[in-house]
Amino acid sequence: MQTDLLVIVLSYNTKDITDECLFRLKKAKVLAEDKLKAQIEVIVLDNASEDRSWEMLEKKHSWAKLVKSKTNTGFSGGNNLVMKQAKGDFILLLNSDAFVEEETLYKSLKFFEENPEADVLGCQLHFKDGRLQPSAGYLPTPLNTCLWISGLSLLGLDLHPYHPKDPNFFTKVRQVEWVMGAFMMLKRQVYEKTGGFDETIFMYGEEIEWCKRIKNKGFKTFYNPEFAITHLDKASSKFLLEKPLLNEFKGIKRYFKQHYKSEWPVVKLVIQLSLILRVGVFGVLGDKVRVKAYLEGLRVV
Repeated sequence: MQTDLLVIVLSYNTKDITDECLFRLKKAKVLAEDKLKAQIEVIVLDNASEDRSWEMLEKKHSWAKLVKSKTNTGFSGGNNLVMKQAKGDFILLLNSDAFVEEETLYKSLKFFEENPEADVLGCQLHFKDGRLQPSAGYLPTPLNTCLWISGLSLLGLDLHPYHPKDPNFFTKVRQVEWVMGAFMMLKRQVYEKTGGFDETIFMYGEEIEWCKRIKNKGFKTFYNPEFAITHLDKASSKFLLEKPLLNEFKGIKRYFKQHYKSEWPVVKLVIQLSLILRVGVFGVLGDKVRVKAYLEGLRVV
């Protein structure tokens, strides 16, 4: 049975990183096509990069289809734009700073073949230095969000953590409620039934909100550590803390206003008090970067 997969890579001012991403992706594509007799299409959306990434893409990766956007559509808008073109059975959203291994695509598609109940799939992520990067968990609720932001989840009080900290959580195949958008493979029908990302969430946290609607529609999400990728993380934000953290809080605010509107005032208060506490602690420690980031978080929550 032939399997058709559309791989979507968004590129924004990450020319050299995108080059490496596609170099590795091509190897994985060739292997999967050979072993599964599959047809795999790769579309790269250049999100109005200022580093002339498109020139490199046209010169070195003509095997991939290039779509040039005149404006930066963000992670949500960019992926939605390309997902509308999907015609095969599966879609893979892959960050330009995510480097697959040669068997990644093959093992991913085999997992779906062997586990027909799975609708969305994430894999194990590693930082560049090999450390584990947490990349799955349970959807935010008023309780687990308050436990997370206050730090109380570190005491083991949270049985369904939004951001699991225990490394053992990421050592076995399990059903989860969200996976990181850096590597997110899904059946095309998931997109068709849910409409994709909420484009009011420009970047960071958008996969959480979408996974909430995916769960509400009865689809199942799985995490599989039997294959892994390297994720540089925040490359398009130039590896700065402030912008991703700020956007995550914006995403949380949007998420709760949409899915837990009546509980949001209480959650908001807990977040604000926790951020004030962090400003004080990191102020004493002299960490000006984090102090600034948390002050910005207070402003947007």
